Amino acid sequence: MTSTKLSVIISNVVNRPVRALITVLAISLEVLMILLVIGISHGIIQDNADRQEGLGADIIIQPANAPPIFFTTGSAVLPETVGQDLLGISSVQGVTPILFHAQMRGSWLTYYGIDFSSFTEVAGQLNFVEGQTFSSATAKEVIIDDLHAKSQNLGIGEFIELKGERFKIVGIFRNGIGGRVYLPIQSLQLLMDRIGKASTFLVKVNNPEQINKTIGHITGSIENVRVTAMDDWVTLLRNERPKAYQAFLNAVIGVAIAVGSFACFLSVYTTITQRTREIGIFKSLGASKTYIVNLVLIEVLILCVIGLISGFILTFFGQLIIQSLYPTQHLVISVTWIYRTILLVLLSGSLGVFYPAIQATRKDPVQALAHD
Repeated sequence: MTSTKLSVIISNVVNRPVRALITVLAISLEVLMILLVIGISHGIIQDNADRQEGLGADIIIQPANAPPIFFTTGSAVLPETVGQDLLGISSVQGVTPILFHAQMRGSWLTYYGIDFSSFTEVAGQLNFVEGQTFSSATAKEVIIDDLHAKSQNLGIGEFIELKGERFKIVGIFRNGIGGRVYLPIQSLQLLMDRIGKASTFLVKVNNPEQINKTIGHITGSIENVRVTAMDDWVTLLRNERPKAYQAFLNAVIGVAIAVGSFACFLSVYTTITQRTREIGIFKSLGASKTYIVNLVLIEVLILCVIGLISGFILTFFGQLIIQSLYPTQHLVISVTWIYRTILLVLLSGSLGVFYPAIQATRKDPVQALAHD
């Protein structure tokens, strides 16, 4: 880039600060939209997979007609007697049933109905920060993890309402194992009219080398179940994406690119209209079409870079604010998506500048010089 071209670009940006600021803000908004939506979406998936991995089971068993992995509502169930069948397998060390109930109240939350004794045999002891476990197998009590307690400002002795019933918080445990809210499975069965039913069984085997053999044994001896190694299940949670999820991300990215492109288009189109005489002078001095296009394109790319930097800063503070207000909300922004965002912003800038730049090259020098 020659010093003349650079000075022209800087002069144009400095002399039209409002236009430049609006363009930079639009690009920053584009970056913010992409990274925060991606970060929140991936954070939900990553957090769920991490907590499932923290359960410590070797095998997960679900009804064959269980809904997709992102919609664990507890609608598909198995009889609890399946647990006794599983314990009859020589390679099985422990089995615990779980009944799920999902509810949308501000955010999507899945309640886990568990048998505490068998649950700790499979998943290990919960690390209680405050309080203790349920007083009985049918108590209207819940235990919650510390992040849920913080995000909802809940403490020992307070109540959670579920399907019109009040459940007392008796314990707060350290997050990272399965669900955020646990209650006795018998209490949840009564509440949901699912007596003797479970949504899932977690299985612990005597020896990790026996996992595949045990899966084969279960599949061959118990009908209408889906049997998956826990490692495979966690991998599926991390990598599987429903079509609706992908469509949502594509829509957000599409809107973000449209915002960035439109901002660049308006900025450059307005600039060219205001600089018609200046463009005429350049053309009368022998400036080629390529020179004019480069002049416009480089100016927009500079604004895009400034917008990118501003967008990354806004994203960083946005992440801090979201995690401060919603402790259970994890944000995962990978380096890959940072690079993708840079490319998308440069693409939107290039798309937005294309038509105005072509129009600039078509201006007649004589008419442009006569422009007031």
